[in-house]
Amino acid sequence: MENQPAGDTQELDRGMGLAGAMSTNILNMVGIGPFLTIPLALAAMGGPQAMLGWVLGAILCLCDGLVWAELGSALPRSGGPYHYLLQAFGRNSWGRMISFLFLWQSLLIGPISIAAGAVGFGQYASFLAPHLQHAQLVMIVTGPH
Repeated sequence: MENQPAGDTQELDRGMGLAGAMSTNILNMVGIGPFLTIPLALAAMGGPQAMLGWVLGAILCLCDGLVWAELGSALPRSGGPYHYLLQAFGRNSWGRMISFLFLWQSLLIGPISIAAGAVGFGQYASFLAPHLQHAQLVMIVTGPH
C-alpha cells in the first residue's frame, strides 16, 4: 500500500445537481407508469387531449420536487421522509407511529415497483424481439425457474 499524503483524502460528494435531482424525483414518482398507460389513454380518448393529464401531472411533480427540496434543506438528515414525519408529528406523539408506518409501506411498495418495471420491460421487449412468445419473455424478465 502506498502512503497517501494527509491532505489527499477522498470525500463523498453529498450534493446533487439539477439533472440528478430531477431524474431521481421523476423515477421515484413516475417509474414505468407512463410507458404502460400513455398508449392506453391515447387509445381510449381518441386524441392528443389525453396528454393534458400528463402535462398537469408534470406540473404536480414539479411542485412535489420543490417541497422535497425545501424539506431536504430544512432537515438535512439521512432517512429523509422518516425524519420529516417524525419532526412534523412530534417525537413523543403520532410521529413515531406515522414514521414507522411509512417505513413499512415502503417495504410493500418496493417489490410492486420492481414488478411494474418487469411488466414494462416485458412489453417493450416484445417490440424489440417480436418472435419471442409470452413464456420466453417471462423467462427473460424473471429468470429460469
